Amino acid sequence: MLDDIERHGILKFVPPNFLPVTVLVIDSPELLDELRKLLPEARIAFMTTKRTPSLEKICDEFRADLLVGNYLHGELPTAPKIFELIIAQEILSAGETLYPTLLALNHLLKDSGALLTRFTESTWTKARVVKLLDDAIYKEIRFLPDENFWLVKARKCTAEVAALKELFTDETRAELSRLLHRIEYDIDAEENFLRLMELCDREGIFDEYLTDFIEQVVVHASAKNFLRERAETFGREIVFD
Repeated sequence: MLDDIERHGILKFVPPNFLPVTVLVIDSPELLDELRKLLPEARIAFMTTKRTPSLEKICDEFRADLLVGNYLHGELPTAPKIFELIIAQEILSAGETLYPTLLALNHLLKDSGALLTRFTESTWTKARVVKLLDDAIYKEIRFLPDENFWLVKARKCTAEVAALKELFTDETRAELSRLLHRIEYDIDAEENFLRLMELCDREGIFDEYLTDFIEQVVVHASAKNFLRERAETFGREIVFD
């Protein structure tokens, strides 16, 4: 039974299931055996900087696709939102490329996806890790103690927002994001705001969804204030935390 499998280390964050979830494991081949037991139907990709016969054998044994590239230098898959889970145990030791790498991995996660990593208190504090991941647009950051490490799980979106995003098509969300970005950077802001209201009326986008979406994609407080104030004149209520 899957529920009887004992989970170790970073895999304590991985609940067992039979779904064909997509997983990216970076430079931790020792995880593949237990991960395959936990996720027998998963589509696992393993990334490393150098192909070797031993890694090829491990990937064949545990049915993982072998990808060769340096993720710290941007050599990652280019398609967005393709992984439910990314395990990058050593990413917090990435040095000067850390922040852009975290953003790149976030780009690869599905809305319901999560990044798993770890750190020691000799190099990081939980407060610094929270700030870093928050700046890189991760949500619902959790910690677990594990021997000499703190294990970290950070979601791409809150569970509520991920569920809300399922309500509308990719095309609708893409148009919503495009309009909000144009408003934020004052590109025909009033005209694009009217288009935003038309889109919301046409697609049935309700205030709670619009508010959460704005929180996800709009950075500048001035743009948020503009959206809130203009939305009020259309009878819409946008309330930010």
